[in-house]
Amino acid sequence: MPIDPTKLKARLTYNAPCTFFGMAYDPTSNRVYAGGDDNLVYVFDLTAMKFEPLAKWTKHDNYISCMVAIQRAGQKVVVSGSYDKTLVWWNPDKGEVVRTILAHDGWVRDLIATPDGSKLISVGDDMFVKVWDTDTGKLLHKLEGHAVLTPQGHVTALYALAISPDGQFIASGDRIGDVRVWSLADGKQVGQFQVPILYTYDGRERKRSLGGIRSLAFSRDGQFIAVGGMGKVGNVDGLAGKVHIEVWEWRKPLLRFACGAEGHIGMNSALQFHPKEDWLIGSGGGSDNAFVAFWQTNPMPASFDPMKKDAPVKHHRIKADGYFHRLATLSNGTEFVTAGHHKLIVWTS
Repeated sequence: MPIDPTKLKARLTYNAPCTFFGMAYDPTSNRVYAGGDDNLVYVFDLTAMKFEPLAKWTKHDNYISCMVAIQRAGQKVVVSGSYDKTLVWWNPDKGEVVRTILAHDGWVRDLIATPDGSKLISVGDDMFVKVWDTDTGKLLHKLEGHAVLTPQGHVTALYALAISPDGQFIASGDRIGDVRVWSLADGKQVGQFQVPILYTYDGRERKRSLGGIRSLAFSRDGQFIAVGGMGKVGNVDGLAGKVHIEVWEWRKPLLRFACGAEGHIGMNSALQFHPKEDWLIGSGGGSDNAFVAFWQTNPMPASFDPMKKDAPVKHHRIKADGYFHRLATLSNGTEFVTAGHHKLIVWTS
């Protein structure tokens, strides 16, 4: 059955004692791994009679920010990244640490894996994109290019990563709205575009910058990159900008459409093109609490027309309590998991 966003509802909810910032889904075992501000990795079995953690793993000394689950040569591995600057490899069957490396000189913000699981890619507050060998933990590439300071001289950050479905290209996005695309084979930059609306600088009251690219996703054919975050902020003491996403034909580069989430005030923190259907799915939160949103990507607008008042694509938003930091589509294609502020939720349509 195709997805009907208007019928999306929560099927399972776990009320957590923490806020989850990282999450990984393993379709081979139907397990979800989540970590957050209590420094623990929570293990969930989506087929269990009772929706509670099977186990909790401990190793990190600070918040867990990102996670991936990989199957390689018949063996499974879960990798977590943290504000303690490390990546930790776990044996998910035993809950034991396999390897720990000091990955970045600064907080680790995001972590992804290649489709075949052979490589890991991470970003951190040292403003490097790093490519790692999954089996050995060896550093293969250190990609430089993102600015180390904002235009006003403030500290910046690298927040988000995405990889093309064929595993050839990596996209990275930073605080000032700069997206760079890299060739995984040789580490060379092959594309770049800016989304400045996602960056706000307050030069009068707080003298600080905020916002940035908080989510990235490649389309199924690798032709488009979706970018998410928060539009210009009026009140810098809160998440008071509107959710904003853009879809770019990255090789040209050409903006194909820009859209919100039915006026939702807050940040888009996760994006994913549906693996089979023509939907771009996002989640996040802010002043209007949490949301899950769906944007139709077929037909794709030929280009963005800022003079049109109507939304350029059909979209639908579901509101919820809290804030969602991560999103994953389950293997059945009709269910989704969100992880965030004191909740892990399985949604069904």
